[in-house]
Amino acid sequence: MLNVGPGRRDLIVALVGRTVSAFGDGVALTHDSRRLLVAGGLVEVAATIPLIFLHSVVAILPLVAVLGAATSLTGATWSALIPRVVGDDHLPEAISAQQSLSVLALVGAPAVGGLLAGAFGTGLPVAIDAATYVVVTVAAVVVRTRRVPERTQTADGRNRLRSGFAILRADSVLARLLAGVAFVVLLVGMVDVVLVYLVRETLQAGGVWYGVTEASWMVGMVAGSLGAARVGTEQGRIRATVGGAALACAGVAGFAVAPTVGILIPVSVLGGVGNGYAGACLSTLLLSRTPDSARGRVSAAANAVLGGAQGASLMLGGLVAIVLSPRAIYAVAGLLGLSAAGALAVTSRERREPEVGLEPTA
Repeated sequence: MLNVGPGRRDLIVALVGRTVSAFGDGVALTHDSRRLLVAGGLVEVAATIPLIFLHSVVAILPLVAVLGAATSLTGATWSALIPRVVGDDHLPEAISAQQSLSVLALVGAPAVGGLLAGAFGTGLPVAIDAATYVVVTVAAVVVRTRRVPERTQTADGRNRLRSGFAILRADSVLARLLAGVAFVVLLVGMVDVVLVYLVRETLQAGGVWYGVTEASWMVGMVAGSLGAARVGTEQGRIRATVGGAALACAGVAGFAVAPTVGILIPVSVLGGVGNGYAGACLSTLLLSRTPDSARGRVSAAANAVLGGAQGASLMLGGLVAIVLSPRAIYAVAGLLGLSAAGALAVTSRERREPEVGLEPTA
């Protein structure tokens, strides 16, 4: 057995799972969407079932890597399929609903998982996780809408496909927004690591307040996600993404000066609203500014960037906590995020149209 502490073990698992998400960018190029979703779902089930019985990190890590790759594949495929299901005109509403439901699931899942693990051990929650992958796989079979991306011929007659990263780099608006939001994700994830210390040690409050603060941020995210569906223009979504990121960082900065723990609740709600707006509007822009044939690749690439930022935030938060107090960490993160949002607002004023449907000539 390796001598790996619980915190370091969780970090390794998280980083491995997030890093392999780039795998989906290389796989979700062609193939029928139903086949990809069913195959990916079966791999998810097969990778999760052994986790019910295994406890060694050496055995767990490869399975987590496989699970992360399969989840990236199915996630990118579902994202690319949504516009086909609802149509581009209803894409903002669909993404807002999806993000809101995902956040609501995250609110209740930890509590349910903790209760089940305490009563029956860790095997039951993992078994339920495997069952959910079975449900998703069945849903993939039942969904009638199917998507088969078409390859675009280049000038020399060859069928070549650009990677999702190349497509994102070619669209200056998406490249800047994704980089800015990824930086905010890094900062918010970094401070999330030290929230418990801010609540319990700095503000001298009980552990219940930690949970209430986390839940308040989630409530704000739901409200922001639903509100994002009302943004009707592309330029409005660009502004909402930047403004949402700024509001989220303002909320983070507010934690640094909160005199009492009760102030964290409204501050969390406001930060969560910004988070929800930024996430939903960016997701809509990623799909609406990308040709249908490339949406799977772009979704996988964006997930890799954002997931990598979230994974790196765990390590960064732990390192910064060694030298800075919780209030100082929130202050630094909030101010850095606000500065980045300001720069993003300036650079996003000039809008560049996406290169729709173009593929490289060599």
